[in-house]
Amino acid sequence: MAENWAEFRQAFSKGQAEGQGHAWPQPVRYAEFKTQLIEKPRPIVENLLDVSSRMIFGGGSKTYKTWVMTEMALSVVVGADWWGFSTYAMPALYVNFELKDYYMQRRMRAIQSAKKLSDGPLYVWNLRGYEITLSAFVSELLELVKSLGVMLVFIDPFYKLLAGRDERVSAEINQILAAFDDVNRLTGATVVFSAHFTKGNQAGKDSMDRISGGGSINRDPDDLVTMTKHEEEHAFTVEFTVRDFAPIEPFVVRWEHPLLVRTDLDPTKLRKPAGRPSFDAQDLYRLIQINDDELSSGELAQAAAEEFGWSRRTVFNKLKALGKRVFLSKVSKHWNTASVQE
Repeated sequence: MAENWAEFRQAFSKGQAEGQGHAWPQPVRYAEFKTQLIEKPRPIVENLLDVSSRMIFGGGSKTYKTWVMTEMALSVVVGADWWGFSTYAMPALYVNFELKDYYMQRRMRAIQSAKKLSDGPLYVWNLRGYEITLSAFVSELLELVKSLGVMLVFIDPFYKLLAGRDERVSAEINQILAAFDDVNRLTGATVVFSAHFTKGNQAGKDSMDRISGGGSINRDPDDLVTMTKHEEEHAFTVEFTVRDFAPIEPFVVRWEHPLLVRTDLDPTKLRKPAGRPSFDAQDLYRLIQINDDELSSGELAQAAAEEFGWSRRTVFNKLKALGKRVFLSKVSKHWNTASVQE
């Protein structure tokens, strides 16, 4: 790799960074190494996350990963507590690949209002709908991190960087993870991103084996945070796999719009495939609420089938029961909630 940021950016933009011009440090004798004055990494989240690190939020579909990451970003930039963890104020950049600008703004404003947070040095990079290549993205990201002085980068979601790569192939996933290595090394910034679980029920899997992408993505981060559906509706067991800190006991969070709030529920009570619980129209309302103007009728029916086990007929019966609380946009042809709690 190039030795500094400018050399790396030039090489990467030409597609020649990989395998050329490595400038690795030389080995150091232990007798010398043990006496070196090495500064302890600056903390971002107490006992969980340092600068120049990587964190992954893993969860299934519709597990509020974006809401959690957005809350974390808004909290860190002002040094506010997050899920009971103390944070240290520092500038951050949130890369939004998925939400329309309007809905990203609305979510962030709702979270900020609910937590009564002031404005901090948080930058939002809205890239929904733009063609993304890994080399161009990393090159521009490095420039932004340097020019804005941010120390924490949120990438949401990870799969947008696949750009034709197969997430089941470790060698292809490693290309993206190597790019994050360069962000860490060349800027000192920490990278936080979201990733999806594999298909199927997750209750019988180890937390490190739930994220799609195999061993590479599950074992790469310094901190792996998984959110697995709890047996209680709209609640999730949060588990931590940390590299540099003492183990963190799992706990349960429950969705209370617009936040996932920590509870005293038993984290071992993961949802099992048998004994499907009952759902009602309010559950469908929440599904539409967290995906406002994102789901067509067909997509909503599919999402409800996966979440609740409903038939298409049941979905539309529940929509009728919701009445004017939800509506199908004549412009986008997507479902929306008529009123939002903010």
